[in-house]
Amino acid sequence: MSIFKAFIYLIFASIIFLVIDGFAAKKEYYKGIIIDKKYANNTGLSGGSTTGETPFAPIPEQKTDPKGFSFSIRGESNQTVHVIPNNEMYHNASLGDSITYIKYKGLLTSILWNTIPQKLEKHPNNTNYLKIQREKKINNPLNKETLQLHSRIKKIYKKADTDLSKGIEYADSLIHNDEFLSKQNKIANIQVIIGEILYDNNQIDLALERFLLVKKKEPKHLKNDANIAGCYIKKGDYKKALELLTEASNINKDFKWLIGNYYEVIKSKPNAINVYKELYDSDNQAYSYCKERIEELQNSKAKMYEELKYLKRRERTIMLINNSGGFKVKTVKY
Repeated sequence: MSIFKAFIYLIFASIIFLVIDGFAAKKEYYKGIIIDKKYANNTGLSGGSTTGETPFAPIPEQKTDPKGFSFSIRGESNQTVHVIPNNEMYHNASLGDSITYIKYKGLLTSILWNTIPQKLEKHPNNTNYLKIQREKKINNPLNKETLQLHSRIKKIYKKADTDLSKGIEYADSLIHNDEFLSKQNKIANIQVIIGEILYDNNQIDLALERFLLVKKKEPKHLKNDANIAGCYIKKGDYKKALELLTEASNINKDFKWLIGNYYEVIKSKPNAINVYKELYDSDNQAYSYCKERIEELQNSKAKMYEELKYLKRRERTIMLINNSGGFKVKTVKY
């Protein structure tokens, strides 16, 4: 038998196999929730993708491109299945809607037969939609890094508030063993937090040790310099404290607030008021707290600060990518 004839026989055998497999195919019905919907232009012109109620539709001259539509469906087994809906179903569907789809399983194979969406069920509420949007936000790679760091910091504070030594012990275990913090270069952040917790618990020498460790690796860490200044004031070294605060305020005027605190500590009320006024005049909305402090100091009965007052020490501003591609700035408190 020649190679050509063998090839022809193989083609006929394959066709017969497909026909038999198709006739013997068994319908199986499945149900799941739409977790993503996309349109990809397969005709060479520009296309796009989106989620939600307003999908990126095909451009007008490309009305017949059903292969461009797709749903990602999360089934009962938590596996993700991809199906190709028709034009009408695609545009009617939203994230969180339920969909029934058919999967044809052949006699010998299930690979050659498409999964077909059959019925769409619109949900009267948006609970599933919000849940999916939240999952997409959390699972975004950039958000994941931010939220992982946030969760670690939150746990440090929680443990330290219950038991200081256990909180410090936990934070140190992260410094030595947490690969995520090492890869993201966040070890210094954790050291600063440990120092601040120790400072707030009047463990000044131990706090200063942590801040000086950070100073060696990140000499231009302004917040850390301000923390060191606070320790020096506690230890009576006012000259070093003012030098650090002045250097920091020359780069970021926010730190002038702490210079005003410094003058209160050394009982120089006029200088303190002048610094607060200068900061308030530069932006009366952002530094409204300076006006409040000036008014307090103008009262003859007002007590001057005896240490630096670190505002919003237990707050962090984090930036999260939302599902439309924009950013949301969020302030978290610990």
